[in-house]
Amino acid sequence: MNSMMVIDSVAIQQDQQGRYCLNDLHRAAGGEDRHKPRHWYATQQTQELVRILTEGGIPPLEQNQPVSVIRGGNQQGTYVCKELVYSYAMWISATFNLKVIRTFDAAQVAMVPQSLPEALRLAADMAEQNAALEQKVQADAPKVAFVDNYVDASGSKSLRETAKVLNMPEKAMIDALVRDKVLFRMPGKSGNLMPHAIKQREGLFSVKTGTSDFGHAYAQTRVTPRGIQWIADRYSSELRGS
Repeated sequence: MNSMMVIDSVAIQQDQQGRYCLNDLHRAAGGEDRHKPRHWYATQQTQELVRILTEGGIPPLEQNQPVSVIRGGNQQGTYVCKELVYSYAMWISATFNLKVIRTFDAAQVAMVPQSLPEALRLAADMAEQNAALEQKVQADAPKVAFVDNYVDASGSKSLRETAKVLNMPEKAMIDALVRDKVLFRMPGKSGNLMPHAIKQREGLFSVKTGTSDFGHAYAQTRVTPRGIQWIADRYSSELRGS
C-alpha cells in the first residue's frame, strides 16, 4: 500500500522504518548549497527538536529514532521522521513547506483502502508488522534493560564511565572506537579523544567545553544515552567482560 512520494520529479526514498531521505528532499528543493541538510541540522532549533523527539523514543530502539544515517549502497543518505521533514521544508521556504505538506497529504489519501480486499490486505500487513515489532522488542529487551539500569535518560557519561557501566575494558573500548573511525585523537600534546562530526550529528556523543581553574580551555567527549546504547549494541559481543 506504500506509494513512493515524488516532489518536483524527485522520488523521496524511505528506509525500513519509514523515515524520509533528506538528501532527496534537498534535491527536490533545488539543491542549493545553502539548503544542504547539514546547515539545517546545525541550527539550535533543529537540535532542540531532535532532542525532544529522541527523548520520546522509549524503548531506545532503532525504529524509534528520529534520525538515521545509511552509508553505502543505493540508499545512502540521512533519513528523518515526518516531523523533521516538515521542519527542514519550513527552514528552506514557506513555498517548499507547503509543497511538502500537500504531497504528504496526497500520499495519505492514496493509502486509504478503496475496497474490501484492500482493507483486508492492509489489516493483514499491519498484523504482520506488529508481530515483527513485538519480536524485535522482546529480542532487544535484555540490552535495553541493561542500559536503563545504569543510564539516566537526560544525562551523559565520560568514556571511562561508559566503559564501566557496560563492563568493557576502557582501553579496548576506546581502541575499537578509534579503529572504526567513531573517535579520533586531537593532534598535539593533549591528544584528546573527539567524536567524528557524523557521530556527533547522530546524537551519539556531545563535547563539553570549558575553562579550568588555571585558565586553560578544555574539551571533553561525553557519551549520550543513545550513544551508550549504540556502543552496547555494536561492541557487546567483542568487548563485554573481556
